[in-house]
Amino acid sequence: MRRGQERGSWAAGSAGGSPDGVGTPDPVPDDASLVERSKVDADAFGALYDRYCDRIYRYVFRRLRNHEAAEDVTAEIFVKVLRAIDTYRPATAPFSTWLYRIAANAVVDFMRGRRSTMSLDVTADAADLGAPVEELAISRVEAARVWQAVDNLTDAQRTAVTLRFGSDLPIAEIAGQMGRTEGAVKLLLNRGLAAVRAQLAAVRLAEDRP
Repeated sequence: MRRGQERGSWAAGSAGGSPDGVGTPDPVPDDASLVERSKVDADAFGALYDRYCDRIYRYVFRRLRNHEAAEDVTAEIFVKVLRAIDTYRPATAPFSTWLYRIAANAVVDFMRGRRSTMSLDVTADAADLGAPVEELAISRVEAARVWQAVDNLTDAQRTAVTLRFGSDLPIAEIAGQMGRTEGAVKLLLNRGLAAVRAQLAAVRLAEDRP
């Protein structure tokens, strides 16, 4: 699958419905209806893929900082989503929350399995941009620590923090995707970030001990 792939058959509007021959576009289906149709209709899953692929890719790339790895992991995420689509229940969480949870787990699995290789790849990429290797290594370690701390948050906190800082979504959109009020999302972000800071402080304190 390729990011940004066009799905003309799905996006086409209705050809009828107007006396002057001007077609009226079909309403955009919501995630829940697309998920249900995806169980029997490949085009419906294609519409979900088109809707979320770029967001998931940006989220993965922000964590891996490697284009090729981000492409591979993004593709793997949607394969996992397709295989597990029958297990998704709209009543338990919005589809986007379920999707990002799969994405977060896939990134963690990839980082655990390829940590040393990825570090070398990222260092090589940054060297081309003129960044000092020592500076890059420090940034890489700090980024890994931050996201490891995020992975230790509660499901709701992790989703809110990921959507806000991993995908640059506004509070209102996060609230809509999570099915919560904006105030509740802000509270999740505040508590989640406080927990991340506490975890990072504990790590640094442990490293400073003789």
